[in-house]
Amino acid sequence: MAEASTLVFGATGALGQHVLDALAVRGMSPETITAAGRNPARLAELASAGFRAATVDLSDAAGVAELVRRHSDIVLISGRDENRLAQHESVIEAAKNARHVYYTSGVRADDDRFEINADHRATEKALAASGVPYTILRNTWYIENYVQSLAGPRFTGVLAAATGDAVVAAASRKDLAEALAVVVATDGHDNVTYSLSGDTDFTYADIAEAMSVVLEREVAYRPVAPEELRALLGKTGMDEELVSFLVSLDETIAAGVFARVGDDLSRLLGRPTTGLVEGLTAK
Repeated sequence: MAEASTLVFGATGALGQHVLDALAVRGMSPETITAAGRNPARLAELASAGFRAATVDLSDAAGVAELVRRHSDIVLISGRDENRLAQHESVIEAAKNARHVYYTSGVRADDDRFEINADHRATEKALAASGVPYTILRNTWYIENYVQSLAGPRFTGVLAAATGDAVVAAASRKDLAEALAVVVATDGHDNVTYSLSGDTDFTYADIAEAMSVVLEREVAYRPVAPEELRALLGKTGMDEELVSFLVSLDETIAAGVFARVGDDLSRLLGRPTTGLVEGLTAK
């Protein structure tokens, strides 16, 4: 096994950047952490900050294996590529001699009603079967996902969504990154799965109210049927594939996938989770 060092896949993404910051705050020296990703400009910045940096495409199994071989602890932040399951399996196969693998999964990944989590579910099974000690962190919906939804309400005063009366226990990326850092930097997490939710089940009316504060204008939630949402999005010039994805996502939220599952997140943090307004305005 390689000398004690930590490899972070997905380090140049939005969550990964927070993870690196949180690991440093937890007392881990940047020179013992390798930030791996595909964004050369961001990797150069991280190298300047003292982290090791490695350019890698997770579809390059040989490159992944060589990189994994040189590290004892592997942090696998789930990606968005269409072939991400194959990528995840490649990392897990390469990490069979590692000391520990940490994986960011999706909340309710064990519930096969939710197709959104199919890749997470399969990755978790591969990880459990690998024999390597692991920790799975099933992340909830990001509060920051609603930042991109501010554009419409900014001009219309309406948050339209096909989510019905669903609730979402959203959490900030920083909170989820901090929880991951706590697990990486402390003992007692072998073969444990954490379900990470925010402290509060927010309704879409709550989200509209938070947007009102952020935008300094009144915003109201207007529930719409999926087909009405499809028509509204189509009028913006959005391509059909993205429209279908967004409508399907709202339908999944309406089914309750992101409702609260417990207090694992606040327990790991040792404090309450971040609220909507703070999450929508954080940098």
